[in-house]
Amino acid sequence: MSSAIKETTEEPDLVGMIASEITRARDETRPTSRQQLADILHARTGMSVADAYQFVDTYCEEHEPGVPGYLQEEFAVPYLKVLGVANAVIALGLCYYGVKLYYVGKPYWIPVCIGVLFLGLGALSWVKSIEREYSRSKKKA
Repeated sequence: MSSAIKETTEEPDLVGMIASEITRARDETRPTSRQQLADILHARTGMSVADAYQFVDTYCEEHEPGVPGYLQEEFAVPYLKVLGVANAVIALGLCYYGVKLYYVGKPYWIPVCIGVLFLGLGALSWVKSIEREYSRSKKKA
């Protein structure tokens, strides 16, 4: 009475999954990105993140070129860099003003200290933007 039960190990329909998620996003009028699709594919199939992103990227290049790579991170990284440069410019202006005060003989240390703080905030913003770029590139690989 032993019956052999064959286990069917079919690979899930990856293209269908991606297409249905894109269709669902359009029906719900919500934005979607290739990164989100890769995360969904990774969660449902157990495929590595790099392989899932590569598969989604290839599919979107051929069938859905309008789907962007990222939604939030595209805008967050340049924003931090612009903030870092703006803080550095403010810091240089304050330090220059402090030097002018020094030559006149007035207390110069207050604008110089504030300038150093702004320079530190600018450096921190720049480093955080580089860290985000690095983590994003590492996530792809």
